[in-house]
Amino acid sequence: MSTSASFAYMQTRLQARHGMRPDERVWQQLQGTSGFANYLHAARRTSLHPWVSGLHPTHSNHEIEHSLRQQFRDYVDLVAHWLPAQWTGTIQWISLLPDLPAMQHLLQGEAAPAWMLNNPRLRPFTSENTAIRTQAMLDSSWREIVEAWQGGKPPVEAWLESWQHKWPKPDRLHAGMTVLSGLLLSQTKMLQTESADTAQQQRETLTRRLHSAFRRFSFQPAAACTHIALTALDLERLRADLVSRALFPNIAETKA
Repeated sequence: MSTSASFAYMQTRLQARHGMRPDERVWQQLQGTSGFANYLHAARRTSLHPWVSGLHPTHSNHEIEHSLRQQFRDYVDLVAHWLPAQWTGTIQWISLLPDLPAMQHLLQGEAAPAWMLNNPRLRPFTSENTAIRTQAMLDSSWREIVEAWQGGKPPVEAWLESWQHKWPKPDRLHAGMTVLSGLLLSQTKMLQTESADTAQQQRETLTRRLHSAFRRFSFQPAAACTHIALTALDLERLRADLVSRALFPNIAETKA
């Protein structure tokens, strides 16, 4: 299959999945649902059902997070295989992002909380011995980020720099990727100063920019990355709804 045909194949699949994303009407309906079990039942009747199909009312907040993160990684891998083979590694690198905050915590030598000890992806890096912990990271897919961090670079910037090095030629396909890199950095900085009053506004602004980028960079690798970013925002919103109801069953009634 030629490169242009591969990107056409990719775009067809992206458009189909993009059209399946829940709209604001769906989210508003779910917001009025109290109780974890009730929310799961309601979500399974929407386009969110693939993400919650493996969850049960008995799951803890940590089990919910682990399930959604694993599904996100699986989805990134799926999308990666819609692109030409030379772009597969670039897209798959995105699957590290959900664990980046946890890895930063561990890189700083902090004690691993219980939920990390029970997480199969993070457990190998939770040794109380700093040298053993660091070596385990260096022997994993995190090596590039760890080495950059040892050189004084923040983990997010280290991830981004490694990602940019993975972009294959031709350079004409890099314009959209550069735009997305800028969005990631600006969003990271905003998160550091974000308040409850501005969080929703920033989320809406980011969503609009990503929608614009998805249209602007159709039939390019950036379209796949943008779709993944929008999916991540959906999962972030879903996670917040699920975890809040798992911890506080009457939360929807409290908000009303």
